[in-house]
Amino acid sequence: MLSPPEKVSLLTRVKQRSFSGAFLAVALLAMAGWVYLLGSLFLKLMLWCFS
Repeated sequence: MLSPPEKVSLLTRVKQRSFSGAFLAVALLAMAGWVYLLGSLFLKLMLWCFS
């Protein structure tokens, strides 16, 4: 016989979602940093080449 699904407390669900949300925020911030770094290096290279 199948057992009923376990009830997960609201606090546990909030903790899990906040952890994944914080991880996503850090990952997006790191990607934005890399885009900024590579974009500025590319811009400096273009300005150096054409000056």
